[in-house]
Amino acid sequence: MIRNRDRSGRSGADDRAVSELLSFVLVFGLVFGSVAVLSVAGLGIVDDHREAEQLRTAERGVTSLAAELEDLARNPGLERRSGVVPLGDGSLTVGGGTELGLVVDGDPVGDPIELGAVAYRSGDETVAYDGGAVVRADEETSRFRTRPPVSCRGGTATVSLVQVESADPTVRTGGQAVVTARVEDRTVESYAVEDAVSMTVVETDYERAWRTAAADLEDCEADRLRLTVTTVSIAN
Repeated sequence: MIRNRDRSGRSGADDRAVSELLSFVLVFGLVFGSVAVLSVAGLGIVDDHREAEQLRTAERGVTSLAAELEDLARNPGLERRSGVVPLGDGSLTVGGGTELGLVVDGDPVGDPIELGAVAYRSGDETVAYDGGAVVRADEETSRFRTRPPVSCRGGTATVSLVQVESADPTVRTGGQAVVTARVEDRTVESYAVEDAVSMTVVETDYERAWRTAAADLEDCEADRLRLTVTTVSIAN
């Protein structure tokens, strides 16, 4: 009888040991799993913050470049300007861009104008200098961060565009891109308007943004269109 009680006692102790071991394993597993989940979530938050900051920095660079190119368009005495665009994990390309047409009294004014663009891209986000405007775009929509010089005031419709060209539309990645613009041509033309003037968006990656610019000339009661196109060559 005594021998049976010893075996029963040892069995109970063994069961408790196994139970405690299982409890430890479960608790350790829960703690480890929680730490792993928090670590992954934390890394994701850090990555999202870094990408957002890179995009903001690149947008400031493109906006600063736009101001330099606006100086070229506004001041005939200037021939060259430069700007710096921080790239981070993104890339910078020159080319593509929007194609616009102008219509006076139902007739096209010359050929459509191919603007060209300087575009920073990171993931599905784009910040582009396009025709005199800075555009922010993603896969779903686009909007101007700075608007193009399109207006209707005092009986005059004014459209001032910057046409970007590059002999080497190289994709630049990483670090910083120094973008130098040199004036190749300037044209200023004036057209009499009897009935209406309008701007048509022939082709663009930034449909929604440029539609708002075209709307600036809707119901424009102008008797003259002043069209300025400054063509610049880009080196980066």
